[in-house]
Amino acid sequence: MEPGSGYVAANGINHHYLEWGEASNPPLLMLHATGLCAHPWQPIAGTLARDYHVIALDQRGHGDTEPSDRGYSFELVGEDLAEIIRVMGLSRLRMVGHSSGGLATLIAAARLPGRIAQAVLVETRVGESPASAPSGELKERARRTRLKRSVWESRAAMYAGYRHRAVFKDWDETAFRAFIEGGTRLLPDGRAELKCPPQVEADFYEQRDDLQVSRYLKGLTGDYLLLLGNYTGGQTLEDAGVRRFREMVPGAQVKPMGFGTHFLPMEHPAAVLPEIRAFFAGAGSIDHE
Repeated sequence: MEPGSGYVAANGINHHYLEWGEASNPPLLMLHATGLCAHPWQPIAGTLARDYHVIALDQRGHGDTEPSDRGYSFELVGEDLAEIIRVMGLSRLRMVGHSSGGLATLIAAARLPGRIAQAVLVETRVGESPASAPSGELKERARRTRLKRSVWESRAAMYAGYRHRAVFKDWDETAFRAFIEGGTRLLPDGRAELKCPPQVEADFYEQRDDLQVSRYLKGLTGDYLLLLGNYTGGQTLEDAGVRRFREMVPGAQVKPMGFGTHFLPMEHPAAVLPEIRAFFAGAGSIDHE
């Protein structure tokens, strides 16, 4: 199913989104990770559209959402999401957030008590610092990101250059092609430019160590499921942040999937999809002790 495309004005900028399914269906918002965009949700969103009106947003600084003169931070993305929910008049909402998209979901939920009824957080780092990033590592990641190539001779060249890199080698083909096509804009000479500038992506990484996630967990309502990949440095049930998440958020569930990296939903959409559908249907996943 090919998505539609639209914009919603909120928090001072026009936010781009893709949408699947009938507008009369229950709404479901999806928000991607830092450095990505709405398009790689295609394998999951296209199927969820049988039952929901799926709206996948581009974060500020990403995709076709307008640039911002206020800068870029996880808190601002959360504010954006909260304002989008208000502007669109959504309530008893379902959310799916990958990585920083999950952080934005928690921030928006704290700002809009009762508006988010159910949320699936996929590989969202719920501790005060990312489990796979020791102190200072994100500063180095930001430095490397600023050196990243932002313009390629063509999308085909970018495809060939990215497909076998460690980050992308296990991605589902549909999700990967959607990222190449949706995450770049074609320049007049046919070259392909990343829609998320490396500088913007680096700005997000530099700020992650300072984000106090616990301040947004207290008093959360709604039901939450956190899905975890299985890789060196990834979150586990024993991590302090995961334990606190389960303690502070009533009824929060955590499921280690036993496979996949931080890019779990792009690598294994066929496995993530039934977890989302079951949780939203009220038959949520059970913690693996």
